[in-house]
Amino acid sequence: MTDIPAPSLALSTPEASAPRAAARSIRCVVAGGSLVGLSTAIALSRLGAEVTVAERSPAPAVDGGGGLGVSVDLLREVTGIEADPPVLHGIDRDGTAWHLLQGWLEEHAQRLPGVRMLRDREVCDVTPGSRDRGATVRTAQGDTFAADLVVGADGARSTVRATVDPAHPSARYAGVLLWRTLVDEQVMPPAVVLPEMGEPAREMYAGPYRLVTYPVPGPGGETAVGHRRLNMVWYDPEQRELLHEAGLLDGPTVHGSLAPGALPGPVRRRLADFAAARWPSPWREALALALESGTVFGTPIVHYKPDRMAAGRVALAGDAAHAASPMVGGGFRQGLYDARALSEAMSVVSSPAEVPDALTSYGKARLTDAIRHVTWSEQETAAYLAHAARRTGK
Repeated sequence: MTDIPAPSLALSTPEASAPRAAARSIRCVVAGGSLVGLSTAIALSRLGAEVTVAERSPAPAVDGGGGLGVSVDLLREVTGIEADPPVLHGIDRDGTAWHLLQGWLEEHAQRLPGVRMLRDREVCDVTPGSRDRGATVRTAQGDTFAADLVVGADGARSTVRATVDPAHPSARYAGVLLWRTLVDEQVMPPAVVLPEMGEPAREMYAGPYRLVTYPVPGPGGETAVGHRRLNMVWYDPEQRELLHEAGLLDGPTVHGSLAPGALPGPVRRRLADFAAARWPSPWREALALALESGTVFGTPIVHYKPDRMAAGRVALAGDAAHAASPMVGGGFRQGLYDARALSEAMSVVSSPAEVPDALTSYGKARLTDAIRHVTWSEQETAAYLAHAARRTGK
């Protein structure tokens, strides 16, 4: 086992890009290099902290993932990045593809002298530390990191969460599976009319299902009609048995997602038949292409309502702190609120011993709103499931 302390240096004095700065060196480890983890790392680095991001995937994603809405002004406020992110401006939202925004944030993070990104590092154990003792992060690859602050931004199936609340470590299945895919407009049949520029998000219901659609930038960030991608999110409340059979669901606990190409043939054919009969163009044709090419993947919706968001020198952010359904939207926005609140709490820290008090302030600032967001998600999901049951007579 190697011992790799997170690097340390004196925190910088305030600058235009970092309006707040702590007074002495703080070593931070962020578990998770996705959107919230990278945004938090950048925000902490603006205070002058040295931040190590431990990300389990071995290489940056060049495709995949789904679409999401982005609050560009909030993203700029948290990260201080003035450059335009790769988004498509719609009437009702700025949207993008996950991998485009993740790559953009990682590129900016790696330009900062206070941030280092370590891939192929899966955090498996965290000790929380205290006022008098630092935290420790261990990875499955044998690394040990000493840290004054640990941020668990490792998603809805967070490992770090067990350190913050060992009595309440797991998110629970919400009863709905999301079928997700992105389809390039360039491969669509020529006769199909594509969404116009500025297309808002569309929401459709048929049988027990719900379909949400909107365009996002193309693979290289293209925004012109004909060069974008069509993002589709199909809500399916009838796949609990499939998740059990695939070993992805144990009671209420979700252990993973269905990867692209992993859909069983009968499920794929049933979805294709339903799409052809019930969903309108161009989404009908786009789904047919995605199901045929094997690019549809399944993500179970989970809920996690927090009792706390920090313990010792460890804080949670994003889905690790409060997992909710995209049905109520704003998941990334909530994570950015976490990053902003954590940065504000840490801005008054003058020594590592003060980190636990700062995290207590962070929890007080965010816990009520986090609980409210997840409660809203639970209510909306329950209403959808009741609607689906009425449509199927179950």
